[in-house]
Amino acid sequence: MYSDPPNQSQIEILAHTEQCVVCGDAADGFHYGVRSCRGCNAFFRRAVTFNMTFTCRRGGRCPVDKNARCACRACRLSKCFSVGMDRKAVQPKRDVGNVMNNGHNSFDQNEQDFDMRITGNSPNFDMNDMTSPGSAFTPMNNLSSEFTPLLSPSPPPESSLLLRQCYEFVEQKRRRRALLCKSLEEILSEDISLREPASIEDFTLIFQAQMVLMFEWVEKLPEFRMLRDPNDKTILLKTFALRYMLLDDVYHTHELGYNDRMILVNNNFIMPGHPATLKSEEVFNTDKLRQMMYGDRMHQLIQELIVPMSRTNILFGEIMTIRRLVFWNPGSINLSPYATQICAEASNNAMKELQQYLEQEMSDDNQSRIQFILLIVPALCKHTKTMMEIFKEIPSFGKMSEWNSFMDEVYNGI
Repeated sequence: MYSDPPNQSQIEILAHTEQCVVCGDAADGFHYGVRSCRGCNAFFRRAVTFNMTFTCRRGGRCPVDKNARCACRACRLSKCFSVGMDRKAVQPKRDVGNVMNNGHNSFDQNEQDFDMRITGNSPNFDMNDMTSPGSAFTPMNNLSSEFTPLLSPSPPPESSLLLRQCYEFVEQKRRRRALLCKSLEEILSEDISLREPASIEDFTLIFQAQMVLMFEWVEKLPEFRMLRDPNDKTILLKTFALRYMLLDDVYHTHELGYNDRMILVNNNFIMPGHPATLKSEEVFNTDKLRQMMYGDRMHQLIQELIVPMSRTNILFGEIMTIRRLVFWNPGSINLSPYATQICAEASNNAMKELQQYLEQEMSDDNQSRIQFILLIVPALCKHTKTMMEIFKEIPSFGKMSEWNSFMDEVYNGI
């Protein structure tokens, strides 16, 4: 599997100042005989405790560093052993007890990973291998036992709203998959890859699925339930709808490891500079739409949203926080004074929970990560305007299926 450079002794490996000898991230001490970060410590402990075995699909040559350590569990575990992590130093009884006592929240927050920080920016990342834990298009039988705890119906009752949303997001993506796949065979298929350049129909179908999921997500926000005026709720939903869609597409693209295109949540894609055929009868202005979809504005969207997320290796909890901040900061709209106050309080609550989340992650750069998120929010709102202009050129966009046509009002007036 993994092997270190032949001239590098164990002492030389350990000599790297304050670096995890497994992935190179900041170490927080010696664990199981070597200097390691909290994430690799937790990964090794869990793998040994539960006697996990993994298989590398790339011949045991995957890079293991702080950016790609979760891309292959097999190579990560192999490197843990090769740098000297001692299986005998793990105390299974104590660790199993922690799992039993703390429920599904017992896994290390820095390991949140949840082994889901899958990145595709390494030279050995196979772009044909489009399945990753937590991806909207991961076949359900490909989810390993290591990931299974996150698929429980609900987190521990004392969990914060942010952590609950992380749990729910996994299930939400599975539902999104079921809504967007065209057949049962496709849902169950293990041969999942990028499909094809996005068509006009994709936008319409994705809108129909995403609006249902968005409404379900919003209804679970405690502050939203506190709003008394239906008009306030409607205005917030209208403002949020396209931002919700764009954020999901951007994060889905990041999960799959691309930074040269935007991959829609049904795995069709828009690649700047490579225009697809657009049927003139499906749009109002074919030339204008082609320019917006495949020109400089889409390239700028990718550079200002997708690329920064990849560089920062954005976490699940950070994405859920961005959702909340975008929803509760709608801009200058005609909300009642009471709703305006609720929005401010809800936004503050989101930031407080984010700080707690990052502290649990044991991150050394919490402040810079918070600043990054505060910059992503206005960038997302800015590029939502581009998507809005695209959608306004599509006559069929925004029409809901008859069974949920009540949601048509959300689109009207966007």
